[in-house]
Amino acid sequence: MALFYKPLQMHGHFFLWMYLLGLLCIMLINAFGKHVAVFELFLDLYVLTALLSLLPRKVGRWAEVLLMVFFYILAFVDVFCNWRFGAPMGPAFLFNCLQTDTREAGEALATFLSWRVIFSPVMLVVLLAVAHLLSRFVRTYRRPQSLNSSLIGGLVLLLLVCCVPVSYTNILFLYYNYFVVDDSLEMEYAHQRTYTTGFYLPVYRFAEGVKAWQIHRRQVENLIQRVEATTVDSCSFHSPQIVLIIGESFNRHHAQLYGYPLPTTPWQVQAEKDSSLVAFTDVVAPFHQTSEVFKTMFSLYAYGCSRSWDDYTLFPALFKKAGYNVFFLTNQFVRTPGQDIWDFSGGSILNDERLSAAQFTHRNSRMHDFDDGLLEDYDSLKQYRSRRNLIIFHLLGQHFNYQERYPSSARRFRPDQYRRGDLSQADREVLAAYDNATLYNDGILKRITECFLQEDAIVVYVPDHGELMFDGSNTFGRSFEVRTRNEVYQQFEIPFWIWMSPLYRQSHPQIAEEVRKAKEKPFMTDNLDQLLLYLAGISCSDYRAEDNPLVPQYNSRRQRLLMGTMDYDKVMRRKSQ
Repeated sequence: MALFYKPLQMHGHFFLWMYLLGLLCIMLINAFGKHVAVFELFLDLYVLTALLSLLPRKVGRWAEVLLMVFFYILAFVDVFCNWRFGAPMGPAFLFNCLQTDTREAGEALATFLSWRVIFSPVMLVVLLAVAHLLSRFVRTYRRPQSLNSSLIGGLVLLLLVCCVPVSYTNILFLYYNYFVVDDSLEMEYAHQRTYTTGFYLPVYRFAEGVKAWQIHRRQVENLIQRVEATTVDSCSFHSPQIVLIIGESFNRHHAQLYGYPLPTTPWQVQAEKDSSLVAFTDVVAPFHQTSEVFKTMFSLYAYGCSRSWDDYTLFPALFKKAGYNVFFLTNQFVRTPGQDIWDFSGGSILNDERLSAAQFTHRNSRMHDFDDGLLEDYDSLKQYRSRRNLIIFHLLGQHFNYQERYPSSARRFRPDQYRRGDLSQADREVLAAYDNATLYNDGILKRITECFLQEDAIVVYVPDHGELMFDGSNTFGRSFEVRTRNEVYQQFEIPFWIWMSPLYRQSHPQIAEEVRKAKEKPFMTDNLDQLLLYLAGISCSDYRAEDNPLVPQYNSRRQRLLMGTMDYDKVMRRKSQ
C-alpha cells in the first residue's frame, strides 16, 4: 500500500498547488459537472504525479517546474478569455494566435489588457501563483515519522477507486475517441459524449484547440482544392433572386404553422393561407448541432455519397462561379476568440479567408443582439446587388438562452398561460421565453420576405435543427445521447417552407406547381443544395436529380440517417413516400 503514497511523498507540493489551480479554474469557468470534475482532477493529477515519480529526482524536479509554469500560463489565458470574450479558450483562440504576427499580437494585448484586469477573475490566478511562489520560501516541517505510509497509501487507493466510476466516461470517450478521430464531424460527436464535463481544464481545452486546428487545416485545404477545381457547365439563372434563410433551434411542434395551439407564427399561417408560402410536412435535419448541419448543408455531400463531406465543393461557390452575387449575413458565425468547438468547426467552412472569398461576394462583419440587425446589414449592402443574387440570412432564431433572443417589448407569452402541472414555475418561464422567441422570429421572417415582395424572388426557410421543449417530457435544450422517439421528433423534425413573391409565381408557374406537389415528400436537409442548384438552373457534375424533391426523378425512399447512424423513418415508424 505504501507504493500508492510514494508519488505524493515525492511531489506533494506540486500535487497540492496544481489541485488548487485546477479547482480555481473549475469554479471560475466550468458550468457543468463541477462535482465530477473535482474527482477527475484528483485522478488526473495523481496519474501525472505518478509519472513524475518514475523520473530521476533531478529530472523530475525540473519537469515539475516546467509543468507548473505551463499550467499557470494556460490558466491565465483561459480565465482571461472567459472574462474578456464570454467563453474560455477555444479552438478559435488558437487559430487567431497562429494567424497573428508579433506586431498584431502586441496591439491586441494593448487593447485587451487594461486596469480593469486588476478587478477581474484573472487576478485570482495571479494571486494563487504568487502564493505558490512564496510557499517555496517558507520552511516546511518534516513529515512526522509516526505517519503510517501503508495506511495513507490505502486511503489514496480508496480515493482512486472512488474517482474512476465518476470519471470513466471522459477517460473512455474524451481522452481516447477524441484524439483518434480524424474528421471534424467525428470529433464533434466524440465531444458530445462528454459535454456535461467537457474539457474541464485549460490544458485539455488547449489540446482540443490543437486537435481542432489540425483537422481544420487539413479539411479546409482539401475544400479549397475542391472549390477551385469545380466547374459550372451552364446556368440558366432560372430564379434571379434566391433567398435562403437559415434559422436556429426551431422545434417544429412549437410552430402554429404546424398545429401548435398558441399563435407563435401568425405571419407564416397567413402567408400559407394567401398561397405565397408552401409548408413542407416531412423534413428532418441530419444532426442536432449547427456545425455538423452546416457541413452537410453547404457541402454537396449527402449521406450515401462515397466520399467524405470535405471532398465535395460548397454550393455558394458554385453560385458565385455561375455568375450570382452571393451575400452571407450571419448573426452567429462571425469569428470571435471565445468560440467553442462547434462554432469554430461550423464556421471553418465560412470564416476561412480563402473559402469565404470563393463563396461570398459580400458578408457582414459583426453580430447583433437581435436578428433585426441583419436587416440593417442587408440595407447597407443593397447597393452591391445585381440582377442575379443569392442572399443567405443566418439567424440566431431560438438559440439558447431564449429570453435573450427578443427585446422585452416583444414579450407576448407568460408562464401563467401554460396549464402544465408537470412543469415548475422556472420551466414554464423557459417555455414562455421559447415561444416568445419563436413569435419574434416570425416577425423577422415577415420583414425579410417584405424586402422581396415586389421582386422576382423565391425564399427558402430552413432551421439548422430542432430543440427539446417540454413536449412529452420536462426537458429542454438538446440531449447529446439521443435514445428515445420523443427526443428524435423534437430535435430533428423541423419546419421547412418556400415562399414565392407574386411576380415569381406569375413568371415561374412550373416551379410554383412543383413546390406545391413536393410539400409532403420526405426530405432531409443535407440535400438542400440540390434543390437550390435546381432553382438557379445550375448544371454541374455534382448535381443529383434523385436528391432534388422538386423533380420526378427524386428518390423518396432514400434512407434518412440521423447522426449518420439512426434511421429516422424506422425510429418514427413511418414509411417513406
